[in-house]
Amino acid sequence: MADAKNVPLVVDLDGTLIRTDLMWESLARLLRRNPFAIFQILFWWSRGRARLKQKLAARVQINPADLPWNEEFLAWLREVKAAGRKIILATASDVNMARPVAAHAGVFDEVLASDGKTNLRGCNKLRALEGKFGERGFDYAGNSSVDLAVWRGAREAIVVNARAAVLTQASACTRLGPVFQNGYSPLATLKRVLTELLVRSGYLLAIGAGLLLTAAFPKIGIAGCAWIAPAVLIAAAYGRSAGDAFRVGYVTGLAYFLSSLSWLLLIPVTGYPILGWAALAAYLALHPAIWAWLVTRWGERPREPAQRSWAGRTFWSLSGAAAWVAMEMIQARLWSGFPWDPLGASQYQLIPLIQIASVTGVYGLSFLVVWLSLSLYSAWRMIFRQPGSRFAWQAESFLPLAVVAVVFAVGFARLNRQPAGSATLRIALVQPSIPQSLIWDPAANSNRFRQLLELSETALTNQTDLLIWPESAVPEFDLACYMAITNLTGTHHVWLIFNAEDAAPRADAKSRNDLDYFNAAFLFGPDGRFRNVYHKQNLVIFGEYIPLVRWLPFVKWFTPITGGFASGTNAVAFEMEGWGERARDLSDLTNEIPVGGSPGVSPRRKVVTSTLICFEDVFPHLAHKCVQDDTDFLLNLTSDAWFGEGAAQWQQAVTAVFRAVENGVPLVRCCNNGLTCWADSTGRLCAIFKDAKGSVYGPGFMTIEIPVGGKRAQTFYNRHGDWFGWGCVGLTGMLLAGTLIRGKKKGRTTGPALHTLEN
Repeated sequence: MADAKNVPLVVDLDGTLIRTDLMWESLARLLRRNPFAIFQILFWWSRGRARLKQKLAARVQINPADLPWNEEFLAWLREVKAAGRKIILATASDVNMARPVAAHAGVFDEVLASDGKTNLRGCNKLRALEGKFGERGFDYAGNSSVDLAVWRGAREAIVVNARAAVLTQASACTRLGPVFQNGYSPLATLKRVLTELLVRSGYLLAIGAGLLLTAAFPKIGIAGCAWIAPAVLIAAAYGRSAGDAFRVGYVTGLAYFLSSLSWLLLIPVTGYPILGWAALAAYLALHPAIWAWLVTRWGERPREPAQRSWAGRTFWSLSGAAAWVAMEMIQARLWSGFPWDPLGASQYQLIPLIQIASVTGVYGLSFLVVWLSLSLYSAWRMIFRQPGSRFAWQAESFLPLAVVAVVFAVGFARLNRQPAGSATLRIALVQPSIPQSLIWDPAANSNRFRQLLELSETALTNQTDLLIWPESAVPEFDLACYMAITNLTGTHHVWLIFNAEDAAPRADAKSRNDLDYFNAAFLFGPDGRFRNVYHKQNLVIFGEYIPLVRWLPFVKWFTPITGGFASGTNAVAFEMEGWGERARDLSDLTNEIPVGGSPGVSPRRKVVTSTLICFEDVFPHLAHKCVQDDTDFLLNLTSDAWFGEGAAQWQQAVTAVFRAVENGVPLVRCCNNGLTCWADSTGRLCAIFKDAKGSVYGPGFMTIEIPVGGKRAQTFYNRHGDWFGWGCVGLTGMLLAGTLIRGKKKGRTTGPALHTLEN
């Protein structure tokens, strides 16, 4: 047997020479620096581990001095090297990662490593070593079960920090040499990676902030989480560079939107829901990322805590709240808008507090929540800066708490002076609960329409004034459907509002077949005649229309829809006259003098409603345009069958109730599978449909009576719209411009968070 001195010693790197894995260390550092790199990483990984490691080595430099070395084993290697033995580093890490480590150790004569094509691991490593040194022509030091393949061809196995099972198996492969066991655990690598990726980066706190935002909305619905989440996000971004603050905010956004919009995965289509869910979350996450960047950039670099003023800290928290509202305003409008779950909507159960929406819209409530949250963060910072001052936090939180208290008091006063309607309108809301798979199945059309008519016949036994069907209830608005509708409304002498497709010639039509198709709401009178139609204005991107498809035709490959709807251009008032024989006079319900043939009834003016379709009821600016002086109530027709029994129905409904508060009119929602309900003009959910099993998702109908007529006071928001939101956009723009100008003058980037705390 050859003398050990003449046999080269081959040493593994990851887990053997160092107590970590360079690939995972590099992944953690790259993702910490740029979470967007996850998409690149997945692509590189799809081309093999060797390619991935090569790309990581080109982008991440790791200082060998910062690595956790196995000092006992390294000391032994130095003794072996001093004795004149040749030592080779053979690792699955990329060669550009391995060489700096080998140079730092100072004991290696040669480096064998992955090269972007071959992953030097397991059997690949054995083949390379046998080709270089021959069978049993080398000793090998390793640590894991992957190294068993190499030990089978080695003369001697040096086992370093391996599990007992690996040690036993190594001794069965070849002669067992020195063993180094000093309590190393494979979990140590995981701990280092997670510490680098989540703790040092701030991503762990950021993820927590995102999950708190999700928890603030249904179905979890812990409203208090909304008052904490912005502070947690800023705590994660505090003291970091501009780029790091942006990335922390982006991670918060990803955690928030991926979790809160997980109902998108319930769409009964293969592949597309995952793509849409990930793409939408990736886009929406930019808004909290930009907010975190803005809030941590404003102002000067922090001075000593004693030099920071209360006024500066207050201005910082107010400007941060304004920036949050600005982001919500942009989200509600950009790319046709998606104002889903504005932060203020999480407080829908605090009826007195949400009355502020009648002045500022839901954005005013979002402002309050963020303002108080940032003030509490300032209070927390002051407690740690001045631990001897027991009441330092009170100065930080007094003003926003006082404003919240005033808003509560004013809200209570508004609730007590709400005028009652002069009459009630009896409405039957039909919820057919048609699965989306049946909506797409033409063979099921006749059967589901028959069931819809049967539900309606049952609902109309209670002197109904208005019958409402939800979105997607009518399978195809053909002649047979038209005849059935006219027969139903004429027989029961009832008004009907329903949703179906409509078609009209294009403005540039060259033939009768050049048509635009619309997602529409129709009004039919009690005489069976068509009265009016509304065309949906805000279409669902990639659901009802494909953006830029005329210029980029390939975009349609990323969506399951084969066509698209045209967009309506304006709101339409549905006017329903002749309620004398049905409208109950609230001021004289005991009157026994017949009027129009019925006791306790008085003739009255027409009833007016504006209809919104699908998710249009989450758009404050759209609903604002729909409510005129004579509008009695808002109506929303939606389906939501796309999302099974997920949280989408609840999230949409709690956002929609703010349209009632903002405009001072009731909101009626008729849905395919939930939430069929109505809210009064104060945003209080007065009735929610539940089937015989107590589920909001099942089939059935609900009869409600809503107040109409009377003297309605027009709300400030209804008169002036998003004045508050645009004011926040303007303030944010000015602060941003000031920050950029100051940064340009000083020739450096503005400092880290709590900038204006120092003024």
